[in-house]
Amino acid sequence: MEDCEVMPEDATMEYQVVFSRDAETGRIVAEIPALDLGDFGADVPEALERLQAAVTFHLDCLREEGKAIPTEDAADAGLYLRVKLPPRAA
Repeated sequence: MEDCEVMPEDATMEYQVVFSRDAETGRIVAEIPALDLGDFGADVPEALERLQAAVTFHLDCLREEGKAIPTEDAADAGLYLRVKLPPRAA
């Protein structure tokens, strides 16, 4: 399901998002299992916005460290978050 590759500068990645509701706070949790990354919000749009920022930051850090960007097959039905890879720092 998950591979790691060196991606071109202008690559756009897609990762499946899984939603749940935190039992204690009632907030929406949005997670990307392929990246082992998640965030939360008061509703789905807020959770997705926060997750988008977290994923962009995470992928930027991987790229700056020279590490491979995880990929995921988009074969399963569901919601996918599309993320354009940030350009490499000069």
